[in-house]
Amino acid sequence: MIKYIGMVLLAVSCTAGGFMFSDRIRLRLKQIESFLRFFDYIIKYIDTYKYPVERIFTDYSDSDSNSTGNLKNCGFLDKLLKNGRVNGIYANPWEISLDECKTEGLIFLKDEEFEIIKEFGSKLGNGRADDQICRMNLYREKLSKLYEEVYAKEMNYSKLYKISGGLVGIFLCILMF
Repeated sequence: MIKYIGMVLLAVSCTAGGFMFSDRIRLRLKQIESFLRFFDYIIKYIDTYKYPVERIFTDYSDSDSNSTGNLKNCGFLDKLLKNGRVNGIYANPWEISLDECKTEGLIFLKDEEFEIIKEFGSKLGNGRADDQICRMNLYREKLSKLYEEVYAKEMNYSKLYKISGGLVGIFLCILMF
């Protein structure tokens, strides 16, 4: 009887591990989508309304607020607001906030994605609006192309993790039987 309970626990834990890896991939893709939406928002409000960066950060609310992959839930927006004022003077908090989120394990971006997002915000608020828009559109396009290239492959990996987790669990149960 204990042997069968152990086999069931092994199968369930392997399956849960596969689903956990699959969810991490999906969360990473949702976070990239959230950054792309945030990029569009920033570009629009700098180009059209000439808003200062600090106001853009405070006014933004992620449209997918119930999702676990949005920027509010991963803590990035809160860190932007917290790190924005140093001794009463506004400084660009983008890189600091992004690094904090990565070290705390709140965002799951690969190095290339992380660097593109970091470069997008590195000179945010510096220079003329037209120059900023050109530069931001360049990085938005880079991240968008990278996302499109990776999406199908990552979704296949997600399915593979789910299926292989269950199959490994069943295989180990068969070996134990």
